[in-house]
Amino acid sequence: MDQVRVAICDDSEDWLSREARLLHDYADGQGVTLSLFAHSLSGKLFEELDKAPDALFCDIELQDDESGIDLVRAVNRRWPACQVVYVTNYLRYAPEVYVTDHLWFVMKDQFEERLPEVMGKLRAQMRERVEHLSLTTTDRAMASLPCAEISFFERRGRTTTINMLDGSQHVVSERLGELLGRLPESAFVRSHGSYAVNLGQVRLVQSDMLMMANGAKVPLSRRFSRSFRNRFLIWCDNHAI
Repeated sequence: MDQVRVAICDDSEDWLSREARLLHDYADGQGVTLSLFAHSLSGKLFEELDKAPDALFCDIELQDDESGIDLVRAVNRRWPACQVVYVTNYLRYAPEVYVTDHLWFVMKDQFEERLPEVMGKLRAQMRERVEHLSLTTTDRAMASLPCAEISFFERRGRTTTINMLDGSQHVVSERLGELLGRLPESAFVRSHGSYAVNLGQVRLVQSDMLMMANGAKVPLSRRFSRSFRNRFLIWCDNHAI
């Protein structure tokens, strides 16, 4: 049975109640164990949650002129694995939310209709996220790294550096091919003879460079450009909103 930890942030108490009811109805119908936290004040999100939620359903216009987009920026930094669903009455915000990492943008009057699709995508991404890469570093430390939090790999000399979303690094002796063979094939791909990336963390593809979600720049070589772009387009099709 799936377990999903969800937070809701909305300035309307009526909508909070309705959204919570719809989520509970979905969970009951799908055999999902739902842990739900709902509040109208965005500040409570960080104050009262001791553990990152799997998903945040967030309004854009909040109390006291707070912006849900600003809140999501903070969530992206603090809980990078948390999937965000914007739920709003205002279509005009659709272009603005793309400065943040989010799973979905849905209008409130379509929320009930789109909820099965949104939750299906959320649960699929959660299943991808639970996979871990277990390894021993060059300093003999043992590590178990969530695959979704890996940004990219860099091979230099006899070692490979695993760069994480939070900026931390783990150095191992395994080659890129060996590491890629133990990772989800759909999500990780070479961009260069010495580099491989997590497709879910690529934000911009240039002629010879990739921009990652954490701001890192990774080279894209001519040799791997065509295969990388094909794999990236497939990944985008499978994860598109």
